[in-house]
Amino acid sequence: MPKSTFDNLPDNKKERILQAAKTVFSKTHYQKATVDMIVDCAGIPKGSFYQYFHNKDDLFKFMFKDIGIAKADILTGEMNNFSHLSFSELMVRMLMKANEFETKDYEMIGLKDRFLKECPQEVKKSILMEVMPESVKLFKDIIEIYIEKGDFRKDINIDVAAFSITSVIINLENYTLKDEKDHGEVLKIYLDMIEKGLMKTT
Repeated sequence: MPKSTFDNLPDNKKERILQAAKTVFSKTHYQKATVDMIVDCAGIPKGSFYQYFHNKDDLFKFMFKDIGIAKADILTGEMNNFSHLSFSELMVRMLMKANEFETKDYEMIGLKDRFLKECPQEVKKSILMEVMPESVKLFKDIIEIYIEKGDFRKDINIDVAAFSITSVIINLENYTLKDEKDHGEVLKIYLDMIEKGLMKTT
């Protein structure tokens, strides 16, 4: 995470540094991306970089956290505006929005590719540890909406259910397709099962 000196920077300078990082990381293999490349793109002295971040891994982790906050804002809007849908329909809609956000331009596509294929395991693990709690909280909020609506039982373990959904979504691409046409179909099958398990019985 950044040092306090980064937090004290004007917003436009922070945005310039983060945008430079996105540009460099999206175009360059993670192992070949350097601090020199980032500071050249941002137009700041190399010495300044180390006043703000410990190394490129530190910046990469913070950049993903910043992206995650922006994505969470979009998903929260979907949750609030479309809670009249069934649980699985809302979840599919939100995940489609998340995919749109992650593939909205070549930089986002490149960053996702770096994270999935090139990011060192310790960096990836650290990012997931930051992302998981936020995702779990979001899915807990969604489940609680359906409990309040009377669709879901009140005796369910919300924490376990939200953690289960988060874990499946994060690891979905590791599932080996069999009779399914794509991972989206796999996710829909899973969400339908979850919804049936949480439904209030009459």
